[in-house]
Amino acid sequence: MSDSSPRKRPLKLFVIAGENSGDIHGANVFHALNRIYPNYKAWGLGGKRLKEAGVRLLENIVEHLAIIGIVPVIMHLPEILKLLKQTKDFLRKTRPDAVILVDYPGFNIKIAEAAKKMGIPVVWYISPQIWAWHHNRLYKLAKVVDRMIVIFPFELPLYKEEGVDAVHVGHPLFDVIHIDMDREEVCQEFGLDPDRAIVSIVPGSRRKEVKGFLPIMLEGARRYQEYDPDAQFVIIRASTIQPEMIETAIEDSGIDPKPVVVDRLRYNVRNWCDFSWVKSGTSTLEAALLGSPMLIVYRVNTPTWIIGKQLFTIGYIGLPNIVAGDRIVPELLQDEFTPRNLAEKTRYYLMNEKAYADMKVDLNEVRAKLGGPGASEKAARAVLDLCGVDANIPEGNDRGDTPSPIRFD
Repeated sequence: MSDSSPRKRPLKLFVIAGENSGDIHGANVFHALNRIYPNYKAWGLGGKRLKEAGVRLLENIVEHLAIIGIVPVIMHLPEILKLLKQTKDFLRKTRPDAVILVDYPGFNIKIAEAAKKMGIPVVWYISPQIWAWHHNRLYKLAKVVDRMIVIFPFELPLYKEEGVDAVHVGHPLFDVIHIDMDREEVCQEFGLDPDRAIVSIVPGSRRKEVKGFLPIMLEGARRYQEYDPDAQFVIIRASTIQPEMIETAIEDSGIDPKPVVVDRLRYNVRNWCDFSWVKSGTSTLEAALLGSPMLIVYRVNTPTWIIGKQLFTIGYIGLPNIVAGDRIVPELLQDEFTPRNLAEKTRYYLMNEKAYADMKVDLNEVRAKLGGPGASEKAARAVLDLCGVDANIPEGNDRGDTPSPIRFD
């Protein structure tokens, strides 16, 4: 087949990823495309990871619009509406071969509807959590999505039953989590004692959440030190959070000794922590894949919580619990997310060998349910297949050397 064949034609792609994790997973799909079908141009809305993967960013929405909750959306509504219009105009002008939407449902559903009306194929990667809340979105998605690429096995039948062309590729975290240091090496690198307990604090990647959650977690750490003065705390800083925000929170807390702030080798560090306090979201699934016992924490403003409770269809919000189909990890939500609860529940697990071991067994079962590596390349091939091009081309990349899959580190 010649290079001029329609099966090897140049593609135009448009991608949207509105949050840090989606930016990384979306970028890894484009790194896979660079390896298997580099004959494309891509534009989009996303973050620095997509830009590094070769996507021409029209706007960095990961930095400016990674928002959650009803009140924040209302506050940013003029900006959102302007961006929706600009994106629709761009799609109408460029007519890409496919629009690739990565999670971020509130915004992306509007774009999917517009693209569908324009006759542009829509690929959705990482399904909205319709199995947890907003189940009615399933019927809307069935009308506007040409191919749904799901990462959890239980999502596939939900879409198949609605006649959606759905593909299960496994979870992309397997492609980004790599451990290559032992406990002694990690402790030496960060000035920790391998013989003393290490507790990680994972406050998230959104500035508003870190600002609200980290002071509570630091006070919880101070209280836990009353139970175990030898305990060591580390704070995992996401790349979207400025170091000054973390340092200010530490200074304001008055905690002594101060936690170690980790902004590199994050998975290696988290892998060797004895316990973790993790903001609800992707980070909880990372901890599960690492087999790290944890507490899941979250808090939103009261109006968002009241409305969310009406929409939520299952009894827990933590991804490990959802995958397990059971509350295997404690969730401290709203008024239960307190320094006292953090300290006391951590003490319970670190002093109760059976409870600690049982949680590790449950987390290993969650890992087994999520498959293995290769999700990014499978997703890339699913996109190419929908576009009607041949991914099985000889090696050769006119984009130069292709970096390894992006890690959250």
